[in-house]
Amino acid sequence: MSERLPVTVITGFLGAGKTTLLRHLLINSGQRLAVMVNEFGTVGLDGDLIRSCGFCPEDEIEGRLVELNNGCLCCTVQDDFLPTMETLLARADQLDGIVVETSGLALPRPLLQALEWPAIRARVHVNGVVTVVDGEALNNGSPVGDTEALERQRQEDPSLDHLTAIDELFADQLQSADLVLVSRSDCLEPTELDQIQQSLVAKIRTGTTVIPMTRGQVDPSLLLGVERETSANHEHH
Repeated sequence: MSERLPVTVITGFLGAGKTTLLRHLLINSGQRLAVMVNEFGTVGLDGDLIRSCGFCPEDEIEGRLVELNNGCLCCTVQDDFLPTMETLLARADQLDGIVVETSGLALPRPLLQALEWPAIRARVHVNGVVTVVDGEALNNGSPVGDTEALERQRQEDPSLDHLTAIDELFADQLQSADLVLVSRSDCLEPTELDQIQQSLVAKIRTGTTVIPMTRGQVDPSLLLGVERETSANHEHH
């Protein structure tokens, strides 16, 4: 059987810096990565921003970038995510890995559980979950920098009838993470950044790393080499 393809999940709220991170990763990784972007509503422009960064030849873009526009992945796993993953895996021999950028409104756990489905797990493994948090927003007392934009995004997704509280979503993002990146760290004083990192350490699993990030510039080998310990850690609290 061929080697399983690594899947890296990037999550975080709207405006946290996920797409900036992803663009940097795609341009600098030196790997043949496919990207799945969970974009919905009129707020998100992630797909356009990634498409324009030139991470692959123009004639390959349709097979390397997939946009899921029908709502947050936690609600559309069976209808959208799994068929799309099957499509990408059909050309697995031309890829080195898959990166999934999820909306901050998508609970990471249903997505991780979907990757354990028998039809999928034989061909992929979860490399790691990377959670991007807005350091400047956290320093101002909120996990979200622009709550109005996030609320507009939430209202534009008809599948989000559960309206999970922001604090609960943030807690799930942190608990699911193998790596937490604090964006806009250059906007913080050293003491402020240290305080934020300490507060995050208290909310994450043992073994999860917290690293400051500026303008999405993180060593690609760090992101693609996260290697989560076991899937069991993420199926139970």
